[in-house]
Amino acid sequence: MVIEPYGNAITPTRVYFFDRPGAGNTPKVIESVQERLRLGDIGKILVASESGRLALELKTSVAGATIVCVTYNEETRREYRKPALMKDQLLKAGVLVVDTVSEPLGRDLTFRNWWEKETIILRDASADLFWMTLLCVGGHGLRTAVEITFMAVEAGVVSVGERVVSVAGTRWGADSAIVMRGSRFEDAVGQDPEKRMKIEEVLAMPKHTEWTGYG
Repeated sequence: MVIEPYGNAITPTRVYFFDRPGAGNTPKVIESVQERLRLGDIGKILVASESGRLALELKTSVAGATIVCVTYNEETRREYRKPALMKDQLLKAGVLVVDTVSEPLGRDLTFRNWWEKETIILRDASADLFWMTLLCVGGHGLRTAVEITFMAVEAGVVSVGERVVSVAGTRWGADSAIVMRGSRFEDAVGQDPEKRMKIEEVLAMPKHTEWTGYG
């Protein structure tokens, strides 16, 4: 693991770069989130969690923020035989749950090609180039952290333009954390610059991308 200083006198924090992706990085990811929240300008943490266990871990480790567990809807959970969601425990602990929104994969995407001065619609497999690009940049965890931000906005839990911390990982646990402004997927790279997605800060991410399961 490599730890690099980041920021300035106004927003002092650190970025954690991990040699490998995976759940073994979870403690340091949580530490990076704790450090970032001390600045006091962010009130929500989004967590990608299949069972809800990671969201509960964040809830017990981080004070002063609303924890939002973003997970599969029932249809996807059944289709891919995902583990049961610990929903009762999550709600009892005060964790918000987003489990009714489908993942924005395979959806049409409006793309503003600024150098050609035209707006085009990317459909089906062509739209998935967006997700593959995120994988190349930051790996599965970063891609998922972006994805659950779109899902939280669609569910109405996060407002467009609202700054949140989003946490995700590769398979299980966490290896990535970002600060991102809320955006709708259809506007992510669209015509209106004010509505486009923006990753403002990277708090933690692996230096290597794991392509297992992506062909």
